[in-house]
This record gives sequence, C-alpha cells and structure tokens, in this order.
Amino acid sequence: MIIYLTSGTENTVMARRFCDAYPEAEIVTIPDNENARQALYEKETHSGKHNIFITPARGQHFKVCPGTGDPYICCNYWTLHQATNCPFDCTYCILQYYLNNPLLTVFSNLNDLLDMIRERINEEPKRFFRVGTGELADSLAIDDIAQAGPELSRFAAKQSNMILELKTKSDKVDHLLDVKHQGRTVISWSLNPTNRIEEHEYRAATLDARMLALEKVQKAGYMTGFHFDPILIDGDWKKDYEELVKTLFKHADPSRIAWISIGSLRFPPEMGEKVKAKFPKSNLLDGEMIRGNDNKQRYFKPLRIAAYRHLYSLLHQYGGEDLFIYFCMEDSDIWQQVMGFAPDKNADLDFMFAEYLNKKFPGLKIPQADKKVYEGFHTKRSWE
Repeated sequence: MIIYLTSGTENTVMARRFCDAYPEAEIVTIPDNENARQALYEKETHSGKHNIFITPARGQHFKVCPGTGDPYICCNYWTLHQATNCPFDCTYCILQYYLNNPLLTVFSNLNDLLDMIRERINEEPKRFFRVGTGELADSLAIDDIAQAGPELSRFAAKQSNMILELKTKSDKVDHLLDVKHQGRTVISWSLNPTNRIEEHEYRAATLDARMLALEKVQKAGYMTGFHFDPILIDGDWKKDYEELVKTLFKHADPSRIAWISIGSLRFPPEMGEKVKAKFPKSNLLDGEMIRGNDNKQRYFKPLRIAAYRHLYSLLHQYGGEDLFIYFCMEDSDIWQQVMGFAPDKNADLDFMFAEYLNKKFPGLKIPQADKKVYEGFHTKRSWE
C-alpha cells in the first residue's frame, strides 16, 4: 500500500491515523498543486483503490444532492464530501464514470467541512436538513481508520435542525457503538439479494455481515435506514427480493427505521462501455432498457413498476405499515401507480420527511414541520 500526502498534511490528525494504521505502507508526499494531483491520478488509474490519498478539501464540499431534473422528484438531501471513492468494486457504481480520481481519498480538514454545514443550516433554523456522506464514497468502508463518522455524529448531536446519515455496504460499525449520538445519526445500508451481492458488489460485506452490523447499531440506539437501490431486475427477482425483505425484518426493528428508499438501475449511456471493459463477464447490461428523460439508461417503465409494486408490498407485509418509503429519481406517475400518491414537487417530499420524523421520533425535538418553510427554500442544482 502507498499513502500519498499532499505537502502540508503530514502532521494532520487524518494523516497520522492512516500512517499509524498501516505502518508498513510507503509514504509519498506530493506537491500541493493541480499538476501534481493530475499526474498522480494518471499514475494510479489501475491501482488507486488499493492506495490512500490524504489532501485538504478545497471549494464547496457541502451541497444539495445533484439528483436529476424534471420530471423526476428529488428529496433535497444534502451531501458532505468528506471522502471520495471506496475499496468496493460494484459493477453498477456510477463513480467509475464520474470520478477522475481513482484513489481512496480522505480530506484532512474535517473541521472546515463542519463549518460549512454549520453555516448553511444556521441560515434556515426552522428547516430540517438531512445530511449524508455517501454520495461520492461509502460512508463507513474505511471509517474505522478515518474516524470521521464519530466526529460527524457528535457534531450532529449538538444541532437542532439536522440529522446525519452514514450509508454503507460494509459492516464496520464497531467504532460508532460508544458515540454519544443523541439519536441524530441514521446508519443505513444499501441492500440487494445475496446472489446479486456476490455477482455485482465485489469486496463489499455479505448480507449476513450487514445484518449483524445492523443489530449492533440498533442496540447502540441508532436509527437505521435502508436503500433498495439499485434494484436489479433479472433471474428470479421476485423470489430473491422477497427473501431479502424477510431476512431484513428478522434483524431490523421497524420502530427504529427512519426511511427506506427504492430505486432501480440507471446510468449514463457512456458508462456502459466502462462496465463492459472492466467487467466483461457481467450480465448487468443485459436487461431491457431505454433512455429516460434524464438521458440515463433505465429499465422499461412497466418493468420498474412491477418491481416497485412487488417490493413496496413486501416491505409493508414484513415490516408493517408505519414505514417511510420513497422513490429515488422517479416521476410522479411511478409514485401514483405504486404508492397511490405523489409529492407535487421536491419541496413537498422534503417536508414529508420532516413531518414523518417529527411524529415517529418526538424525542428528537426537531423543528415543527411548516410546509411554507420548505416551499420557500430554493437551491440551484447542477442542471439549473
């Protein structure tokens, strides 16, 4: 293993954590400039996921989720980019298309990132912010060393109008169990049936390992979340997803579930070539797909609706009626056909989260949900 350090980060807490964790690693310091970084990325194209890069975060690393444009409904989720990339190798991972940095990158200036969150949420004290670190990295895959999760959880515990989500495909939760999180951290898992984990989620934790980790965090008082995304519609998918849901609710306490998302495989058309080159034996691209309104490849709408209806029914059958289930990047017609209702716009879904969490978890004492607060909120996204 090689640990790359941007010049000036050698004595930071983050650098020391990784250097102490890997005493046999080669330590390489690179100049703090763009040319040096680009040269490093080109050098590490094929081995980057085995090496670490510690560098300062520059620019705005706390922003609203890029989501997608009309007619798809987004939830106004906020993302903190505390790290990028992860050691797992999922065939469908969109990061292989979006990121030009192949290294496991962890930013050394976490306090600056916390200041970004603090400044933004203080601008709207009556609005409830859902903040997560899992957009450009797995939140917990290397967090047992980085220790950002505990720091973020302690930070969230002191805020009145935010909740933190740590989303993962790992089972690395032991370092979080003694944190005084005050119930303001949701630890969530991306889930797929066992055969799909084996076929498409290389190096990620097994389903059994994720379920054992789930039991640990529940005992430690954390809320939990689950993301059935991407659903992969192939083989005996109905049976496979029923077994998955049954397994989940053998371990998950529904009273501790903050939210559950559902979404299906989608990706920019250009990513297909990367998948073919990297995973030539994968069946990921064999499904019946078309290009959607967001220019991404998606399963045909009737296939998505059938899969969503099946899963939605299973979640209520095994987990009960008091679950907050939402779609990620689907239009109002999908909502109506599967759930019988649809948010009018992004702000409505954002408000629904706050309203539900207020009712289900009154001990959080989050700001009382006022729809006008959410309707008055405007954040420009990348497509605007």
